[in-house]
Amino acid sequence: MKRETLKMIAAIGFTLIVLTAYSVWSYYYERNRLIAQIDKQLYSAAVAVPFVLESDFHDRAVSETSISSEEDNQNIKNLTKLNDQLGTKFLYTVILDQDGGYRLSSSSALASEIENHEEVRYFSVYPDVGNILEESFKNPSINFIKPNKIYKPIFIPVFEDQWGVYRTIFLPIRSLGGRLYVVGVDMDITYVNAVLRQNTIQTLLSFLLFLIAVIPIIISYVSMLKRKHEEYQEVHKLYVDQSKRSITDPLTQLYNRYKLDNELTRQYNILKKTGNTFVLLLLDLDFFKKINDQYGHDVGDLVLRIIAEILQTSCRATDTVGRWGGEEFMIIYSNIDLNSGKLLAEKIRLSIKESKELKKYHLTISIGVGISKPDVSLSQLIKDVDGALYQAKNTGRDRVVPVS
Repeated sequence: MKRETLKMIAAIGFTLIVLTAYSVWSYYYERNRLIAQIDKQLYSAAVAVPFVLESDFHDRAVSETSISSEEDNQNIKNLTKLNDQLGTKFLYTVILDQDGGYRLSSSSALASEIENHEEVRYFSVYPDVGNILEESFKNPSINFIKPNKIYKPIFIPVFEDQWGVYRTIFLPIRSLGGRLYVVGVDMDITYVNAVLRQNTIQTLLSFLLFLIAVIPIIISYVSMLKRKHEEYQEVHKLYVDQSKRSITDPLTQLYNRYKLDNELTRQYNILKKTGNTFVLLLLDLDFFKKINDQYGHDVGDLVLRIIAEILQTSCRATDTVGRWGGEEFMIIYSNIDLNSGKLLAEKIRLSIKESKELKKYHLTISIGVGISKPDVSLSQLIKDVDGALYQAKNTGRDRVVPVS
């Protein structure tokens, strides 16, 4: 369940990362797209400016008095009309005077400026001369179209002032007479930030809707995982219980004959491969039938369970203890020699004989002990140990007899 939950969290996290990356990319893509659209509009406006002026206007615009007020007024009117039609903020042209100063040779005007006679007039000093305008005059670059040579445009990065957010183009142009001047176009792009802000809000709302839509799915998925986990745990428990029952004696909870046979085979295979020996103990309760006859089978079963507890506590966790059948038990004692096996057998014999719980039954046990050998088959080892057990029985019981 934890693994599946982590997978789900990873999937949701990955989705959110992808959506975030896409949103960031979309933001800058849309911003660049809008700016490119604006630049195209600025360029279109800039190349249109020379066509609303007299073709020889900039060849004649050499001094403060070289252009009449009537022509200047007409230029203001024409550029203002063009400005309104194109949706730009300000159209103007700039020239250099004989002293190298920057002068506005023509410009559009706001309706309020025209009404109050505050429009920018011919040969006014151009304010806020920057590096980009200077570069436009010094290095107009290449590329031109007829009738006037129109050079490569230079765009001023987006800037912001108290009147709004603007983008500007400077387009160097050489007149028919060879005079270099620069067309400038300003455009208010405050709406770009508004569009981007709206897109960002829409993206955030989309994220929120995504999370709202995913939460029920997550809850359902977690609930399903929990249910599946509970079902798995139940099935696993049933499997473990069934597996345990298949190798466990139901009365004593020791290993049964099936498990003992498998363990004997496994230990014998280890012996063949590595030479590691194991000691085999066969144990049989003396006169157990008398207990059943005298006290009943319930007491007999209780005695068998007590014996099983003594055997388990007397052995190591690595040893195999099981019920061989009836009142017979088997211990597979691994990685020890025969003397250690005999000591274990004596320990068990005394523990049973001196057990307080078994004392009133005067119960004793006989034990046969043998050690595995590579040249002796498994069946022969069992037969030899069984023979040692019966020898213990026939020679007075309550004793340990090793295979001779």
